[in-house]
Amino acid sequence: MAERAGLAAPLCSEQFGSRAARGCCAAADGRLQWEAWGGLSEAFKAKPEGRDGGAGGTPGPASPRASRLLAVFLPQGFPESVSPDYLPYQLWDSVQAFASSLSGSLATHAVLLGIGVGNAQASVSAATATWLVKDSTGMLGRIVFAWWKGSKLDCNAKQWRLFADILNDVAMFLEIMAPMDSIGFTVIICISNLAKCIVSVAGGATRAALTMHQARRNNMADVSAKDSSQETLVNLAGLLISLLLLPLVSDSPSFNLGCFFLLTALHIYANYRAVRALVIETLNEGRLWLVLKHFLQRGEVLDPTSANQMEPLWTGFWPSLSLSLGVPLHRLISRVSELQQLVDGHQEPYLLHWDQPQNQVQVVLSHMAGPETILRAATHGLVLGALQEEGPLPAELEELRRRVRAGPEKESWVVIKETHQVLDKLFPKFLKGLQDAGWKTEKHQLEVDEWRATWLPSPEKKVL
Repeated sequence: MAERAGLAAPLCSEQFGSRAARGCCAAADGRLQWEAWGGLSEAFKAKPEGRDGGAGGTPGPASPRASRLLAVFLPQGFPESVSPDYLPYQLWDSVQAFASSLSGSLATHAVLLGIGVGNAQASVSAATATWLVKDSTGMLGRIVFAWWKGSKLDCNAKQWRLFADILNDVAMFLEIMAPMDSIGFTVIICISNLAKCIVSVAGGATRAALTMHQARRNNMADVSAKDSSQETLVNLAGLLISLLLLPLVSDSPSFNLGCFFLLTALHIYANYRAVRALVIETLNEGRLWLVLKHFLQRGEVLDPTSANQMEPLWTGFWPSLSLSLGVPLHRLISRVSELQQLVDGHQEPYLLHWDQPQNQVQVVLSHMAGPETILRAATHGLVLGALQEEGPLPAELEELRRRVRAGPEKESWVVIKETHQVLDKLFPKFLKGLQDAGWKTEKHQLEVDEWRATWLPSPEKKVL
């Protein structure tokens, strides 16, 4: 009877997330007999019915203790609940955080030494005043930077993330060098703290943008919380290592600098690898330009992985073309004839002005302009920029490029009108290619201002 019960078909099964499932059979006495984890019978392996969550503890395939430990630092439902690039990014991010923690300990040691800790002749009032000036400078810098660049951080999150960490290294270098100049010490640490406050704004804002990218089950809070736990663990390890490192470098400035440069090199390299590991499926201006250029030259749309690998991180955040979306209408026109010329041939809910000498495209958006319209407007502007660059283009655009290079500048509005006709055929294919390649076209990360306008339709085009 026991052998027969062992061969009975399982009645049900359960699994936690993507981990191995286990089946359940009926025992001889009528009780439910659950299999060991990972021992699911072939009947259920052919048709997996597992679901996330469930009551009870978190099971593990081989080592339950390791699974519980990982659950402390990884989001619930990992890896399905996060983006595919989550693990490589977090690994390299942990390496850079560890290096930054050690560098920060060296910098803090230098600042305290410069303020006068351990010096019997140092004045407490002078040290307090220096500290207050340093903090107030940083606070003002934080406010100004958030106002100046806050709206741009989402559009180029990877580049600003890398910029923030490099600026943090510069700030710590200034702190380490500050005690060597007793006269300019206060000015140096004020500049350093100003840089660190800019780092906190840029780093925190881009971290939030990347968390939104990584969270795939409306679990942004969980992803953010577990990221904080990972960083806390890394910083704790960094503090323990710092306790061993500081006595070795306190009496040797050259060894101190050598350790700092080594840690800084590791920090920058790990940051580069972390940011390069990201695969963001929404289009900003840089990624749109790469994908569009490849499409115009080869007729193919790059997938998000390829485009993100090609995206510049150090320099050239944007193409040479200056593209402004959502500009005020009054900036472009001052006469009725200019308005008529601007509207002529514009069928879509946006108006486009092209300044050829400065290679600048300005786009006025209608109130009806949604994400797809904004994406087309940006594509239109970048197509105009492609007319002034080298490289193969489709036949209709190649003809326009010859006219742009040979014709007078006053014909810009004529070229814009004709590119509208080209885009009527080109953009639907491009949009479908983006969607088929895995890009999310229902949203974007293009920098768009808040100005919107209305205008009478072109006499030649009765519908906007």
